[in-house]
Order: sequence, then C-alpha cells, then structure tokens
Amino acid sequence: MCASEEMMNAADASQGNGARRPEVVPGACIFLSVLQRGDVPVFARWFSDLELTAYLGQGGMAYTLEQEEEWYARVSRDAGIKIFTIITRDDERMIGTVSLMNIDHRRQCAELGIAIGDKSAWGKGYGSEAVRLMCDYGFTFLNLYAVYLWHWGFNQRAHQAYLKAGFREAGRLRCGPLFNGQRYDQVLMEITRDEFGPSGVAHLVQQIESNV
Repeated sequence: MCASEEMMNAADASQGNGARRPEVVPGACIFLSVLQRGDVPVFARWFSDLELTAYLGQGGMAYTLEQEEEWYARVSRDAGIKIFTIITRDDERMIGTVSLMNIDHRRQCAELGIAIGDKSAWGKGYGSEAVRLMCDYGFTFLNLYAVYLWHWGFNQRAHQAYLKAGFREAGRLRCGPLFNGQRYDQVLMEITRDEFGPSGVAHLVQQIESNV
C-alpha cells in the first residue's frame, strides 16, 4: 500500500473514531465545524472526481493529494477566507465544505463557495442548510450585508438549492466556458441581510453578551 493510500485510510478511520468534531455553527440536520489537517486526504478523494469538479466549474480537473495539501496550507493562513467543514448531525460524518471568500469589510460583502463531496449526501437538503448557516454566520459575526455566489448554467441542482436557501438570481454572463461542446451562462446569485430573515444563531450572540 502506498503512502497516500495509507493517509486516506487513516482519514476514513478518523471519521468514525468517536472523536467529537467541534460544533461551531449549529443547525438542525448538520453543523459547521473547523477545518482539520486530517481532512485533506478525504478532500483529495472527493476532488479527483470529474463529476464533482465539473459542477464546481473546474471541468476536467482531478486534484492530487499534494495539491490538496498545498490548498490546505494556503487557506489555513488566509485571513480573507472563512471555511468550515459540513458535518451531519445524526452520525457526525463530514460531507463537504462551505466558505466565505473575498471578504470585503468595507463593502460588507463576501463570495460564498460550497462543495458537497460525499455523493451519498446529494439531494438531501444538506447543501441548502449549509448555505443558510454560512450566510447567517457572515451576517451575524462578520457584519456582512450581502453574500453572493457564481455557478454554471448547467448546474440546475445547485441553482434550486440556492433558491431554496433564499438567494435570488442577480445576473448572467453569457461568456461562460464551453462544456461538452456547449456554452453555458455563468449565473450570479445574491442574498442580503434584510432578505435573509431571522437569524438562527442569534442565541450565540445573546450568550456572549450575557457574559459581558
């Protein structure tokens, strides 16, 4: 067995070793937790899947363990990005990541990115809940006013999930890349703090303020 396979098997084993993941942003069916170095081999397996990378707008890409290690080293030091792992509440299984990137505190906006890497978790509403939790975190703790995202026109599953999460379509670029010989729009969606509705993490703020 090669070293990379040993690392991936160790990462799989660590998912069920009873160690409780820190619950940073609580949700109903999932919660958001911190990114850990031991997650990297799982990411390498997820992002070597051509179907997943195509949905993420990275058609034809299959990332290696070394590339994912470099990515982890970069994002873990970058103050301009907040990234969490998505953990299922019933069995505490990591199924993906969600992030806020290009955080602009002057304009009070940020770009959202999400990837559900575990295909067995697709179509179960986890993505929409993760998006809501991350936006709530951004509005409540980062003082953002707007969160926006981009997706490719062929990814209708993602489009519906974002609509379910409260986003609205804000525009389209028709100069998107070719995929399988066809050109698709690049779709811009956004949500504001006013449109988001009541915060689901306001109780965390109340707990903090009660101890001041």
